[in-house]
Parts: sequence; structure tokens; C-alpha cells
Amino acid sequence: MTGDGKIGLQVGNVVRIGAVRKLAGAAAESAPTSAPARPAAEAVPVASLITLAAGIAGQPVPVDGARVAALRGAIADGSYRLDPAATARAMLQFHGRGTDA
Repeated sequence: MTGDGKIGLQVGNVVRIGAVRKLAGAAAESAPTSAPARPAAEAVPVASLITLAAGIAGQPVPVDGARVAALRGAIADGSYRLDPAATARAMLQFHGRGTDA
């Protein structure tokens, strides 16, 4: 390969083009060119996402008041016990690294 050429590197939906160096002992030209960045096509319009987020934010928080009261009582009277192994398993499953994930 003795001449300059162009090579494209695709990252996501954007192709970046840069100059390829000359081979066979010739000096390398360091004037890389790049293609103008194209915005990614919107799969869902932003307005729809904003409306959806506002709708979710307006919903009441799903809290089990009886469960909260029971946990508070158990903590207050000292009968609540922690299970570190169960906590670790739940954390791993939540982050997608558990055996059931």
C-alpha cells in the first residue's frame, strides 16, 4: 500500500473518517479529516418522553404502610435482624450479576 486512503470507523450510528498514513517509507501526513457528526434519529419524540415522565411523576408512590409500621416496630423493640447474605444476594440480583438474573 503506497498511497493515502480513507478509512471509516463506525461508532454507534456515526462514521468517523480519518486519513491513513502513507506506507513504504514515505512521511505520514497528519491532516485527519472527519465527517460532520449526524444526530441520531429519534426513535421516540422527546415531547412524548416528557409527557410520559410527567405522568409517572404524578402517580402516588406505592408504599405498603402496614409493612413500614411493622418494620419500624421491629427496629424499635430490637427484634429486627439483618441477614447480610440475603442482602448481598439481593444487591447482586438487582445489578444483574446474581444466579437468578
